[in-house]
Amino acid sequence: MKKNLKEKIDNFLKENKINITGGTIKTEEELSEVLNNIAMSDFKKGKFQKSLYFVEKAIEFNPKNYYALFIKGTIYRASRNFDEAIKCFEKYYELSKDSTSIMYIGFSYAELGDTDKALDYFRKGEQRFSDEEKNNYRMLMCAVYECIGNIYMNRENVLEFKECDKLSLNYKLAIKYYKMSIKIDKNNHLLLNKLAACYHHLDDEKRALYCYELASKVAPEIKEYKGAIEEMREQGIVSETIEF
Repeated sequence: MKKNLKEKIDNFLKENKINITGGTIKTEEELSEVLNNIAMSDFKKGKFQKSLYFVEKAIEFNPKNYYALFIKGTIYRASRNFDEAIKCFEKYYELSKDSTSIMYIGFSYAELGDTDKALDYFRKGEQRFSDEEKNNYRMLMCAVYECIGNIYMNRENVLEFKECDKLSLNYKLAIKYYKMSIKIDKNNHLLLNKLAACYHHLDDEKRALYCYELASKVAPEIKEYKGAIEEMREQGIVSETIEF
């Protein structure tokens, strides 16, 4: 290792009180990877500003450390700075072609309330994902499908829903995506509750009851599910099985 480079790395570690165990950092690229890990550690602790500092240093030490851009986008998104998050995810995708970033752009637009762009990016991401990637990123896909379901379920502005068929279509689409999400995460009682709400809106009480029954099995401590089940059964409603 060149003396000047060693001094640069050692000085940075000392200034930032970073202790390295189990080896020596010999290159700026190695230091950049270490800073990625430190940034993620601080991020998980909710120390967003500190995390952002280290990930920016990671990029500074190695501009080809593209994953640092994804981490930076994740920090901005958690900080609710969605515009900056989108810029980071877009740049990361441009450099890495990692389709997961497209999904996170979709989440960011959804959180900004731009549901049309969110849906557009979710569809793009899903099209780019191979079956193997969908399997490898099962919980990401679960979150994507739930978010799409939320978008359709919440499309209840006056102009859009003057026509009953539009209302019905959106709830049906919400059901489609909630079911896709539940297929991945079968023990998510909150998803089952959302699905029940959709069936209520479509006056399909039999399937709504089935959702509550499943939710109550998963989360027996929640009294609201049991209350809904008792009330519906008293009305003579018999549950109808749903295939996921």
